[in-house]
Amino acid sequence: MSKQRLNPLVLMCGIVALIGASAPARAGGVNPFTGLPLDDAALQRRALLIKVANTANVRPQTGLSLADVVVEHLSEGNITRFTALYLTHAPEKVGSVRSCRLIDLELPQIFDAGLVCSGASPGVQRLMRQSPAYLDDRTMVADLGRYSGCKGCPMYRTNDAGVPHNLFASAVNAWAVLEQRGKNHPSAFSAWRFEAGAPAAGIPVKSVNVPYGSGTVTWAYDAADRLWKRFYGRTPHTERITRRQLAAANVIVVYAHHAVTGIVEDVGGARSIEIQLWGQGLARVFRDGKMIDGNWRRPAQPGVLEFVDFAGNPIALKPGVTWIQLVPLDFPVKAQQ
Repeated sequence: MSKQRLNPLVLMCGIVALIGASAPARAGGVNPFTGLPLDDAALQRRALLIKVANTANVRPQTGLSLADVVVEHLSEGNITRFTALYLTHAPEKVGSVRSCRLIDLELPQIFDAGLVCSGASPGVQRLMRQSPAYLDDRTMVADLGRYSGCKGCPMYRTNDAGVPHNLFASAVNAWAVLEQRGKNHPSAFSAWRFEAGAPAAGIPVKSVNVPYGSGTVTWAYDAADRLWKRFYGRTPHTERITRRQLAAANVIVVYAHHAVTGIVEDVGGARSIEIQLWGQGLARVFRDGKMIDGNWRRPAQPGVLEFVDFAGNPIALKPGVTWIQLVPLDFPVKAQQ
């Protein structure tokens, strides 16, 4: 397995990881993750990543509709998991929450965000504990402690499902913990460009199919709402509290090398996947019913994941929610015209 360069902190019982030097207060009143207006109080807090399960028995999930960005990636056994980013909204219940994977060594660096998850396998823990971020006192935080039984816990268990599917996160409480530890500063992320007008470039498409092994994800363009609507096959993927179908202004398919590692993730012997989200690679941006081909780029510095056309010019995203689908290099994603 290749050496990880930019890693967060892992804790035995739960994680709130903080990466990067403090950013200056963000001006302009615009959310850097959505391109939409945001009040100053929200802009002063750290972006927060929460790890969310995506097996059939936890769908519909809670709180995904309130995320600014959602990253979906392959986990072991052909299933996927989400890492959802929150800044605009402060939900009291997100989940169910599951453990980190190797990609979560990268995403806090990319988004300059805090990270909440239920822990990690011993192999992933070891890599995180060896990282400069863990050893650097500026970014180290202590164990979150128990999930329940404490006032203001960032995570808690409910009685409506069995373990491990009954663990949920409170963004409000997680931000309070970051504040107590002096880590709740504005994120340095500013890599995306937003334009409200539909682009002239691009190929018109009606839907895009991402055939993950645990179920094909379909994004269908709703011209009336000017949003992409999410399905599993033909079944709308909804959110538990609102019961509304999940939707996005932008869907970005990011192709990256997936390497199976020697890290064992579960009792069945499934191996962890290292998604090598550094350097650059092919990306397809879907917005306003069009597909725009280009590249993703992630240089060495934190706080950057760029999307550019083949001439190197930024691909403008539509203001709003963005879903990123991480897929292997040879993955047969199909766009339907």
